[in-house]
Amino acid sequence: MPPYALQLLIALVLVGVTRLAAYPLTVGGGMVDALDAVLMMLALVNLRLAWTGANASGGGRAPAWFVVAGLVTAGLITLAMVAALTPRPA
Repeated sequence: MPPYALQLLIALVLVGVTRLAAYPLTVGGGMVDALDAVLMMLALVNLRLAWTGANASGGGRAPAWFVVAGLVTAGLITLAMVAALTPRPA
């Protein structure tokens, strides 16, 4: 397994952990999930590290499987981040 695949896997695991862990925080008139937002930030960092590693190992271009997996992971991170930061009634 290439070393950048581990970073991609960590990002995917962090997306999955958001379904299990929560730390609601009251902001204004609603509640947001602060822990999920932090986990998604860490997932984005891992995705960026993986993407940089994939580009470096491929001579400036990431493999096609990684591009597809990375874009799917980025979409999942975006959905989880929006869900975490959308205020819900307290």
